[in-house]
Amino acid sequence: MPDYSMDHDPDYWQAPQRFRALFDKMHALGVKVSYFPIGDADNDATPVAVVVEMPPGFVIMRHAHPCDRFEVIVQGTLESDARVLRVGDVMTSKADELYGPKRAGPEGCTTIEIFGDALGVTQRIEERPDGSRVTVDLRNFAVALDRKGVV
Repeated sequence: MPDYSMDHDPDYWQAPQRFRALFDKMHALGVKVSYFPIGDADNDATPVAVVVEMPPGFVIMRHAHPCDRFEVIVQGTLESDARVLRVGDVMTSKADELYGPKRAGPEGCTTIEIFGDALGVTQRIEERPDGSRVTVDLRNFAVALDRKGVV
């Protein structure tokens, strides 16, 4: 059984091939991310734990995913929906439920998100100004990031 240490293993920050483009783009933005499928990474139905280490002030726009999601703060603070979340605090969202924006606190923030399925990791639902929604494939990150630095 593999195990990984965030502080001691150089292979901790990794991604299966299906998440590699997203992994590379996030690292280019200064965000460390690691993907841990809970089963077959190539199966859309496989749940995935995602560790995200955001630098201070990093913003993730308001959005949703097509699956249920659980997130816990493990280091730092995170501002979301007019609240400051601290270590041990939890956010949950149902499939298609909008949440955020999220902003890492002054010391940055590390969270662990558990997505109900692998497809939900790469699909983000965004609300347009007219209230309509569009699904963005985060593997095509050039399109997804065309927002003045807000992910």
